[in-house]
Amino acid sequence: MQWGQFLDHDLTSTPTFTKSDGSAFLCCSAEQTGVNVAPPHPECLPIAIARNDPVFNPLGNGQVTCMNFIRSTFGNNLDGSVPRMRSQINALTHWIDGSNVYGSSAAKARSLRDPTSGRGRLRTSITNLGRQMLPLGNCSTRCFHAGDSRVNEQPLLTVMHTLWLREHNRIAENLWRIFPRQTDEFYFQHARRIVIAEMQHIIYNEYLPVIIGPKMAAKVNSENGYSNTLNPAVFTEFSTAAFRMGHSQLRSFIRLFERDRSDSRESYQLSDSFDDPSRLLSSNFMDNALRGLLQVPAEEVDSFFAFDITSQLFKPKGATLGLDLTALNIQRGRDHGLPTYAKMLAFFGQPFPSRFDQLLPLIPQQVVNAMKSVYESVQDIDLFIGGVTEYPMPDAVLGPTFANIFAYQFSNLRRSDRFFYKFNVDQPTGFRSGQLAEIQKVSLARIICDNSDGTIGQIPPKAFRTPHELYNRFAPCSSIPGIDFSQMFPL
Repeated sequence: MQWGQFLDHDLTSTPTFTKSDGSAFLCCSAEQTGVNVAPPHPECLPIAIARNDPVFNPLGNGQVTCMNFIRSTFGNNLDGSVPRMRSQINALTHWIDGSNVYGSSAAKARSLRDPTSGRGRLRTSITNLGRQMLPLGNCSTRCFHAGDSRVNEQPLLTVMHTLWLREHNRIAENLWRIFPRQTDEFYFQHARRIVIAEMQHIIYNEYLPVIIGPKMAAKVNSENGYSNTLNPAVFTEFSTAAFRMGHSQLRSFIRLFERDRSDSRESYQLSDSFDDPSRLLSSNFMDNALRGLLQVPAEEVDSFFAFDITSQLFKPKGATLGLDLTALNIQRGRDHGLPTYAKMLAFFGQPFPSRFDQLLPLIPQQVVNAMKSVYESVQDIDLFIGGVTEYPMPDAVLGPTFANIFAYQFSNLRRSDRFFYKFNVDQPTGFRSGQLAEIQKVSLARIICDNSDGTIGQIPPKAFRTPHELYNRFAPCSSIPGIDFSQMFPL
């Protein structure tokens, strides 16, 4: 799941409406007891909470009636006029281009660079033990600054950002050693180019085969090269529904492991960590967290969601309740005008359902029964709910509808990217054959080995799969292939 959130923050960020001064507004009172007065902002779409909701109103007294929800901003037509139908804004570049590391603008990238290194490095803060961390952000509590502003949402996301900051600086240092007397810009841009290629390689060769299955992933990878007729925009069906499947993979309790693989005392409750990355300042947290990510399997993608995100999301300190991420996902899909689950079935060649029992080949009986109790018609089922509850395909995490959306999206991201790492080989805008061969050695396991705090001596080579004595046995980091920078000459 953690890689998925990190990747999502390279691809999509949809801003919501704010006040004229840029500050947020509330659609519900601070106590969640009702819609704000005098009158609600026109871009409010608050979620009504039933009087007898078992979590938010366990006493059945209707004390909590409203969950805050602000609509997403939308773009105007090219002539400046307001469109008849909303189309939401993506504040990021749409390609897989490391914008979570480097930002989505030249100004953002400049703010992240170390202007004094002369070696193309990104800015860092240094711990008492001399370890590179993300630069400290400007906030009232401990926080970090990165290419994406959501870096501090929860500590494991911050861990991923830290890995890739270190990877950029590691590559820049290696280039400086092998190609001395070049400019800071030379080292920065070449390191950035290699980092983006590494990310793309990991996504298409490690991540996608796990999520959508090796057969569908192979088909995505085997399709034709660059097409200048494709729109590179991220589909809202992907960003607002399918890619939120990772929310079902979350656990409420985050287990960390010591060097001997025993449980760490630093393990914690997810709801206690939102917007608080200070745990990373602990001397052992980084590697203990990485061991936890490698050893603890994600939850299955299904109809079950962790308590810490269905009532505790972004819970203020001292409060007993937060937000419900599943409810927010459903409401965001309606805000964005997503097609229904039934319409997406038809889009991908499945029969258009007219009865709930027609879903049984795809969705478990008990889930279909639950759907019947809350939806008036099978054709009303929200895309997120239908897609996340499908049986997974063989050797995949996702069911067919979300898997098809993933395949469609990642095929488009690949084929609409003129600078995709496998294109234009031995041409001025591409890598040379020898360079590409080095990049294709890279794996997430190698990235972790190279950029941990130094206590991860062994690692399962397939980092996206659970360790297994036969199929994914822990191996020394020294045995995990990586880039030989002497083979990258000339750049």
